[in-house]
This record gives sequence, C-alpha cells and structure tokens, in this order.
Amino acid sequence: MDSKHLIMGTAGHVDHGKTALIKALTGFDCDTHKQEKQRGITINLGFTHLDLPEGNSIGIVDMPGHSDFIKTMVSGASGIDFVLLVISGDESIMPQTREHLAIMQILGIKYGLIALTKIDLIDEELSELAESEIHDFVKGTFLENSPIIKVSSQTNYGISEMIQAISEIVKTIPEKNSFGTFRMFIDRIFIQPGFGIIVNGSVLSGSIQKENLLYLLPTNKEVRIRRIEHHGKEVEQVKAGDRASLNLVGFKKKDFKRGMVLTSKLIKATSLIDANFQLFQNDVSLGLWNQILFLMGTVRLMARIHLLDKNVLKRGESGLIQIYLPQSIIAQIDDSFILRNSSGTITLGGGKVIDPYPLHHRRRRKEQIENVEKLAKGEHNELIAVEVRKSLMPITDEEIAEKLNIQKDDLIPVIFQDLPKDIVFFQTKDKILLMEKKKATALKNKILTQLIEFHKKNPLLEQGKTFNELTGLFGNQKKEIIKLILELILQDLEENQKVKKVNKTWIIASHKVELNERFKAQINEVEEKILLSEKKVTDFQELASQTENENLSILELKQILAHLISTQKIYFIQMKYIHSDFMNESRQKLISYLNINPQGITVSHFRDLMKINRANALILLGFFDTEGITIRKGDVRVLTKKFLKNSYLDL
Repeated sequence: MDSKHLIMGTAGHVDHGKTALIKALTGFDCDTHKQEKQRGITINLGFTHLDLPEGNSIGIVDMPGHSDFIKTMVSGASGIDFVLLVISGDESIMPQTREHLAIMQILGIKYGLIALTKIDLIDEELSELAESEIHDFVKGTFLENSPIIKVSSQTNYGISEMIQAISEIVKTIPEKNSFGTFRMFIDRIFIQPGFGIIVNGSVLSGSIQKENLLYLLPTNKEVRIRRIEHHGKEVEQVKAGDRASLNLVGFKKKDFKRGMVLTSKLIKATSLIDANFQLFQNDVSLGLWNQILFLMGTVRLMARIHLLDKNVLKRGESGLIQIYLPQSIIAQIDDSFILRNSSGTITLGGGKVIDPYPLHHRRRRKEQIENVEKLAKGEHNELIAVEVRKSLMPITDEEIAEKLNIQKDDLIPVIFQDLPKDIVFFQTKDKILLMEKKKATALKNKILTQLIEFHKKNPLLEQGKTFNELTGLFGNQKKEIIKLILELILQDLEENQKVKKVNKTWIIASHKVELNERFKAQINEVEEKILLSEKKVTDFQELASQTENENLSILELKQILAHLISTQKIYFIQMKYIHSDFMNESRQKLISYLNINPQGITVSHFRDLMKINRANALILLGFFDTEGITIRKGDVRVLTKKFLKNSYLDL
C-alpha cells in the first residue's frame, strides 16, 4: 500500500518544547540555525519527517512560537493536514497558544492532537489541572475531541504513545485531491554545490514529475525540474500533501522574491480579492476602511481592506471584505489568509478567498454584494452563476473550472440540471458556453433586428447578412469565443424557426422577395442599360443620371442593382457594374487568344480585343487574375496551367 501524503505542523507558545518533541519523535533537530540554538527558540521553519510503524511517512513542519514570527508560522501552516498543538505542563495555556489555535481554526485545519509536554517537571495534581484547562480551552474548536498525550522529551515518557496516536489519526485523515494545477509556495531557497538552486515547500495541489516544466509566478518565468526529493530521498513525483525539495534549472536566486509560487501552468495574478473574514476575540473593531498586514502562504504585504456587508466589524464577528494589495499575487478560491494590524503586533483574524478576480466594490452596489454573498456560500451553481455574471463575454465551462479550481467534470451535472434561471448555456461537441440569459436574449434580438433592417433596405434580395457581417455586432472583438457563440445563437434561432440560411447568408425565416410588375419592368430596364452601355463598364452615377427621369428613386436603383448582383446578372468590381454576358464574352475571348498565343497579352492588346478603354481593361484583367485564370508576368498576362490547351469549360 502506498504511503499517505500528509503533513503535520506543530503549534504552540514559545519554549513549550515543540522542537524538542520533534527531535524525540524523529531523532532530527529542527533548530539548525546558530541563532536559534543560542536563543533556545525556533525562528525559522524546521522541516523533517516521521516514519510510522505501519509504513506511512509523514512530513513535519515545526512552526515558530515566538510572537515576532507569526508571519513564518502562517507560511508553515500552508499545506499542513493536521496539527500537533504543544502545551507545556509547567506553564499551561499562554498567549501564543491561544493565537496559534485561532489561526489554525481560521486556516481551516480539521484534525489535530494535543501534546502536554514537560510532564517530568510537574506533579500529578498539576498535570490533571493542566489537562482540565486544555479541555476547556479547546471546547468548540476542531481539537475539542482530540486526545491529550502527556510526554517528556527529556525522559522519552509518552513518546511511543504519541507515535501511536499520530499513526491512528493519519488513518482517519483523507489525502488531498491531487487533481488540477500543481501549486507550491516556496518557503525556503538555497544553493547546493553541485546541484544549483534548491527550493522547498508544501505541495498545495496537483502533482509534478521530474523534467516537467514549471512556472515561477507572478513573474511567469519558466523553470525545469532536474531532481525531486521527498523526505530526503530522490523520487520521480510529488503530489498534494507532500513536502517537496526541487532542484530547479532556469533561474537564479536573485530572481526569487518572497511570496512566489511554483505552478504547472500560468495562473493570472491578482491585486484585488473578495474574502470571508472573521475577527478574533480581541478588543478590536474594524471600520469601513482599514490598513492591515496581509499574510497568505509566504506572502506578507501591507494592504487595505474594505468592509462589504457591514459598516463596522466587531470582535468575534464575520463579514465580507475586499482586499486591495499593493502588488499582484497568486491566489485561488479557498486559499486561507491571516490579517494582522498594520504594526504587526496583533493578529486581527483570518479568512478564505472567495473570489480572486472580483469587480471593484467601492460603491457597494446591492447586486454586487449579493453576488459576493452567494459566492461565500460555496454552492457550485451559484459559483458558476457569479463567474458568468462577472464576465462581459460568454465564458466556457473550462474557464469556469479553472477560475473556481474545480474539476470540469464536477461542473457538468450542475450546468445541465441546477443553473439559476438567469444563466443559459450553449453546447458544442467539446465545449459548453455560458452567458446571462438577458445578454443572450439581447444578442438574439439584435441579430433579428439587424436582419429585419437589412430586408427593409433590400426588399429585392433573397439573401441576407453573412456570418462575418453579423460578427460586427460585437464591435472589434475578434476572439474565437465570439465566433463560436454567434454560431450557437444562430443555430438556436434556426432551430426555433426565427432565421434560416440562404447561400451562405442569414435571413429572417419569413422573408420572401415579392416582385410586382412595376419592379420587374424596372429591373429589366436597368439590366438592359448595363448590357447596352457603350463603354460596357458603367458606374452608379451614370446609371442614376440615365434613370432620373424614369420615376426611379436612388434607393430603388440601389435595391435593383443589389438584386441583379445577387442573381448574378451583373458583376460589381472596383465600384463598376459589368453585365455577366459581357464578362463571360471577355473571359472566353481572353482564354481563346492566350491558348493560341501562350507568350501572353498586354493591357493594350486586350483593350483593343474587347473594344474598351485602358482603365476598364485593367479592371477586367485584374478580376481574371483573382479568378485564377491569368497571372501577370511583367507587362503581359499568361494563362495559368489550369486553363492552358483549351481546358476552359464554360466559366
């Protein structure tokens, strides 16, 4: 059976024996820095592992207890699965004990054990008193029913019982789901001679293998994994729940800044976050705007917070907030964070990210706050709906899954069965596009209105607007998503018999061209004028002057010309009108001549052949080039291979 991928973190007041207990359990001293040895306290994070009797091997993060190092403690808490709360028997519950438990509670940790340390320094009566205080202290928290194991790191009393308790709790804790994007905060970086850059961290999600490419965010720098270690041994892969040591190629130590994250794909950075926040039971309240210290993973930034659903947040209360960060970070839904006062002396509280890419809520509009409230509930149908409502453009199920950090397959049943009424979806073979119902309806109405207006202006045309012409409804947007949603909406309108397709154009389904006798006569007259034109090529002004005394308006002339073009009676090339009979005659004469004279034909010769002026000869020859009949070589045109040797057939 594979070893479980879990990480245990220690917590507790300074000098309550966390590091000594880890050494007693593992044989490893996490106080590796000279400064820590001299002070007798852990300043930096310590990392080791514990091999359990049944074969599991868990990672251990020894988090500092001193109040000055809460930022490091939060960094270590990222990614841990269960906590070992350490309380010394001779001092019992102290300020950092309370603060650490509150932080663990806010960070969403659900499993833990309690170690009553230094048991060799107290008598049985004090031991029982300390145990009673601890029971009262953890009541109502995730540690309420956790066992309290009495230990002494000096005499090894209770150490075997502690190892057994850890073994038992490991059996009950589910492993993190390793699907999705690999993500790891870097909590330690150093240069190892012979290897280069080494980074350590706790894997928050996903998995990664040796030689895979990673991204150092938010700089988007590509790096490659040369070597992976887990619990001091080289491995081929690490996944969510592992402590990992990665030997990286592709960047220098000077490229690194605190708060950077390694990921398996690019994630958009953010400097604005919506979150759920709980204020601790300190004698502190927060007003509408506040300057605070923001801690998340290894990120530590001064920031501003804006209350969204309250004007004042009082001690012990929860509320919705928007966090304004001075620089971009990588955050995802459900990431935990801690807020301290601006001087960093008091932990105010903590919470979870509910939207890493929100709209600005400075004015706290009612509908915006309602969306944030729905997101806070975490129900998939509302999470989907809010992402759709925020998006100006249609959004795919894949994009939503990525934004919500949820597997795409988990969204499909919700989309099909449980979407709010204001959200609609359109389906292709491999994608689902979602948008607000009112936006989809507005787009449908816009398409129908455009086609109706087109038919009014062109009553003699059987055809309508092309697909490319309809994309103009989206302005300058040329994204593939625009083309796709337009295709799907047109398909929906066609299925509902609102529109239909005619010769690669879209028309209103009920559109019919009805020609009365007057129009038929006028169409014939205009066509005849073009056919019998002395120059053989005419323009709109000439036709307008020829018909101004024939009770034919400019609008009607335009409609007739459009009708003749659509029925292929005439050509419209470079703002000139040419009858199809003359065009076919010109084409046939040109091909016949060039089959006899393969050396080519000049513009002047073609002009004389067709008895037209040079300008019109150029127009025709240019058109035949675009048809692929001729090709220009210097001053002459010659036939393309397709039309040599009398291969021309009735074009």
